Amino acid sequence: MSVLEVSELTVRSGPVELVREISFGIGKGERVGLIGESGSGKSLTASAVMGLLPEGLSAGGSIRLGGRELLETSEKDYSRLRGRALSMVFQEPMTALNPVMRVGRQVAEGMVLHGIKDRRAAKAAAVELLAAVELPDPEQAARAYPHQLSGGQRQRVMLAIALAGDPELLICDEPTTALDVTVQARILELILAGTAARGSALLFITHDLAVVASVCDRVLVLLDGRIVESGDVYEVLSAPRHEYTRRLLAASDLEGSR
Repeated sequence: MSVLEVSELTVRSGPVELVREISFGIGKGERVGLIGESGSGKSLTASAVMGLLPEGLSAGGSIRLGGRELLETSEKDYSRLRGRALSMVFQEPMTALNPVMRVGRQVAEGMVLHGIKDRRAAKAAAVELLAAVELPDPEQAARAYPHQLSGGQRQRVMLAIALAGDPELLICDEPTTALDVTVQARILELILAGTAARGSALLFITHDLAVVASVCDRVLVLLDGRIVESGDVYEVLSAPRHEYTRRLLAASDLEGSR
């Protein structure tokens, strides 16, 4: 049974369809990449799954997580799922982290709100999670505010928060775009290790085909809000069938290495 099952998902702004009847599933422990150029609908798809569509947009079709229909879920119940059953790592952590709250408290907060641990145990677990994502001196990092950490360190904090509830599904939306190559590679390794340890399904959104090739089992290619190609990541990237996928490949660093 799929952890996530998306069927004929459509995202609309009034009469305009921004995401058009896309369907896909992700099994337990599976890693699926969603690729396409800016404006193709990747982030809107993630936002629809998380129940975080901007005001004025609406979603239709079906999104089922562990058999539960999310599009029929109230906001109150959805908020109970976020950080527990499904979590997300955003592209820019400074927009997601609270600038006036210490890092350790932000990692611990979800565990307390979801009843996973009491406040004392959550505080200790937060330090352990910061150590697991390789924050230098995790106890000191827990006492820091987000602005006192580097971009790579803040992204590690976001990953720690996302993994704190042992989610069934982790969504990563361009999580390494703003990082240098060395830091990017390590963050990707930590994402893979964290999801593997929990058996979490992973939906990885990016425009970087090299990242998809190194992280994902399967790939979905999105163009103008539609999935135009999908399949095993090696097969799609080594012998793309759709002209758009071929153009993406030609514009990437992978083309010369095929």
